Amino acid sequence: MNKKVGFISLGCPKNQVDTEVMLGLLKQNDYTVVNRAEEADIIVVNTCGFIEAAKQEAIDTILEMGQLKQSGSLQHLVAAGCLAQRYGQELLQEMPELDAVVGVADFMRIAEVLDHLDTEPGLCYISELPTEFREKGLRILTTPPGWAYLKIADGCDNRCRYCAIPGIRGRLRSRPLPELVAEAAWLAAQGVRELALVAQDTTVYGQDLYKRQILPELLHEVAQVEGIEWLRIMYAHPAHLTGETIEVMAREEKVLPYLDLPVQHAADGILEQMGRGYRGEEVLRLLERLRQTIPGLVLRSTLMVGFPGESEEDFRCLRDFVVTAQFDWLGVFTYCREEGTPAADWEETVSPEIKQRRRDELMRLQSDISLGLNQARQGLRTKVLVEAGQGKGYYRGRTYHQAPAVDGFTLLKSDRPLSPGQLIEARVTGAGVYDLLAEVERNISSGNF
Repeated sequence: MNKKVGFISLGCPKNQVDTEVMLGLLKQNDYTVVNRAEEADIIVVNTCGFIEAAKQEAIDTILEMGQLKQSGSLQHLVAAGCLAQRYGQELLQEMPELDAVVGVADFMRIAEVLDHLDTEPGLCYISELPTEFREKGLRILTTPPGWAYLKIADGCDNRCRYCAIPGIRGRLRSRPLPELVAEAAWLAAQGVRELALVAQDTTVYGQDLYKRQILPELLHEVAQVEGIEWLRIMYAHPAHLTGETIEVMAREEKVLPYLDLPVQHAADGILEQMGRGYRGEEVLRLLERLRQTIPGLVLRSTLMVGFPGESEEDFRCLRDFVVTAQFDWLGVFTYCREEGTPAADWEETVSPEIKQRRRDELMRLQSDISLGLNQARQGLRTKVLVEAGQGKGYYRGRTYHQAPAVDGFTLLKSDRPLSPGQLIEARVTGAGVYDLLAEVERNISSGNF
């Protein structure tokens, strides 16, 4: 009898793509994928191990799924992903609920692992991190209809002093350009209209394979794929964003005027300590150039408060930067010491209470900025990608201003039925801090009206 397997995917979009690849591999090997944990014979938790909160979420999820083993409905529990890669055998020893761990270097062997669960308890598949991009195979998409992630690389050669990712995921490994174009075509055939390009640092795509950054070429090639209408760039490093990439964003109609540009801080001393490779003023000049070159540009960023040595003066600099930068979207995180990073050896000089206060202050400030920018969009006629129904006559969707999973959404009113995955034209009629209201005007993707 075929085993039924369920997945719980935690963490970032890159991890979600890994989950989709594993689902595809298991389906090819005659496993039945189920959506409800209570129905599964085997559960795989694809974990995040990047920051303390993510590690705790992974541990809590494993413990929760372990209770299903005690009740007798679940036979085996497997941990995959970053937490498994980071702690391996230690994770097996500390969590008897687990029957196997599979690291990021071995997840392509997931079917082999599951095949041996009945006969080889305590499997630990943690190999050395690869030097080339290995992930292949048809994914089972877990995103709503109409959009998907396109993982263009894995690993990272940046050496930000607070970040554990290079130690967990390894060095930069770009996926060959022809493979990405082929996958984009396959995704388009599945009804995907929007591709969100993801990697630890999308801007350096190709540096390892082709000895130069070829993100502009990738964007141009994928833009030629019939059926793909939107290309969205996520995880762009400010120090590595080239003039060629900016020009392609301005020139290629399918490349959205949207950029996710994690800045982390604006005080020069903190940026230097972080190892980010730029100064605050350079970021402001970059933002000015982007806005002058790309009409209608939408910017998202992330900041970190409470890094060791961050003074009140540094925080004021960061606060002033937020006001000047006028990001459309902003995430703010508090610094968390990560073992194995250079910053882990430094004395923490900012208390948890002050970290939280600084984060809350920036988020309140950003809420006012986001609300003002959203309100300015009232009356705008824009394309919206439909994701799901929201009750009679209403649908949930996103404009190009809104990246999937991290930004707000658009509540659509339509007198005619819509289908998830449709690209329609609507007029914005209302706005909040994160979300928009809109009324449908006509259909773009299917030509129905």
